[in-house]
Amino acid sequence: MIRKAFISVLLFAETLKAEDGKGGMPQLNPESFSSQIFWLVLLFLILFVLIHYFFLPKIENIRKKRDETIDNYLSEAKKINDSINQIISRINKDFEQAKNKQSDELRQNFEANKKILDKKVLEINSEFEKKKIQLNKDIELNRKSIISNLPKECVKISDILYEKIMGEKKKGDIDEFRKIIGD
Repeated sequence: MIRKAFISVLLFAETLKAEDGKGGMPQLNPESFSSQIFWLVLLFLILFVLIHYFFLPKIENIRKKRDETIDNYLSEAKKINDSINQIISRINKDFEQAKNKQSDELRQNFEANKKILDKKVLEINSEFEKKKIQLNKDIELNRKSIISNLPKECVKISDILYEKIMGEKKKGDIDEFRKIIGD
């Protein structure tokens, strides 16, 4: 019996403790669910209205303006690129024309200078031939002169050698020299 009384006191004390600690977490208390749901719906409706009617239109406007700006810049860049390509093609065309014109002028000048050069070469060659003929004539004259003077010179040299070797002066005769040579 004492046992039963002790157990019943113990259970009664536990129930009293449970009554005191019954508060626990107020969010999980079913009595406050309706007020929580009300404030939750109200808050979400306010957020939805603010976001949907205030923030999203501003973001969409910003995005549209950004897209328009990008499209404008792209079309402007395309126009600039097209004009640059036209300028480049015009420059290339002008360059080719100038190059062809310069090439024609160089070819004409080259031909004119070649004619002048050929004319000068012919003049120099004819002058060279004239000088060559004159030099050949001069060489032939000098050769004949040397051949005709050779006996005299040989006699003079032999006289000088005889005088140096023998120590006496003796004059040689050209006719004797010609007999010795067999001329």
